[in-house]
Amino acid sequence: MDILLQLAVESLLLGTFYAFMSLGFSLTWGVLNIINLAYGSYIILGAYISYTLYTYAGIDPILSLPLSFLIGFFKGILVQRLLIDRVMTLEPFMVLILTFGLDIVIANALNLIFRADIRSIDVPYAERSFLLGPLIITEVKLLVFALSLVLTALVYILLQKTWTGRSIRAVALDREGARLVGIDPSRVFLITSGLGTGIALASGNLYGVLQGFTPFDGGMLTVKAFLVSIVGGLGRVESALAGGLFLGVLEVFTGFYLGEGWKFFASLIAMFLFLLLRPRGLMGGKYYGET
Repeated sequence: MDILLQLAVESLLLGTFYAFMSLGFSLTWGVLNIINLAYGSYIILGAYISYTLYTYAGIDPILSLPLSFLIGFFKGILVQRLLIDRVMTLEPFMVLILTFGLDIVIANALNLIFRADIRSIDVPYAERSFLLGPLIITEVKLLVFALSLVLTALVYILLQKTWTGRSIRAVALDREGARLVGIDPSRVFLITSGLGTGIALASGNLYGVLQGFTPFDGGMLTVKAFLVSIVGGLGRVESALAGGLFLGVLEVFTGFYLGEGWKFFASLIAMFLFLLLRPRGLMGGKYYGET
């Protein structure tokens, strides 16, 4: 019983991080109707930014998280303006090719700079843990859980309570209708792309303190973000939480009972089954505003 409780807590801690990590992917897919294959490499880029700041400037990854978000926000706007806007009106396959090319460029650029060695951000609290009854909880996982929950809540407030958030939801639901009431969809696309990329780089800071990483881990993270979006549904914060918790449970229990090597395979099987049996996920509609 204690083992099951420990696994459940580990699933909650990991699943909340996966929810925040995948939120940017879900938003850009649900609002812009594009699948960003470079999303995982954005996360790894954020991990390397925090690694560099910590290694050479002594800045804790948690403290550099706002900087990573800002870098990602402006990067997302720039990529959207210069590249994605040019192919959004073409066949969807063109966006896939473009973002796949971005993924290759980012991964190989990081490889040239940092090489393919496994890097880790060895913060002092990474190995510390404490007992909570029968449970053993590591400080770094609890910290990542708390930050992921707070940041996810902030995104929810942004989308629900601000004019910008309402504009994003309106464009996702009906672009032409939004344009008729004075909302510029192209501006909303820029903001959404910036927000999604900012979330990706910020989650890279958290990912870097959880485990080691290499320049070529982006593909695996893109698949995980894709699975969270498929399971939960597109574009909604609640959906990302549902999908993230599902992936957390799947990985923790699969890793414990079958071995670490089975986790990614189990994720692929789960994604296949959801695409086959329930392509809209547990909670989401086809677009953000659809319920």
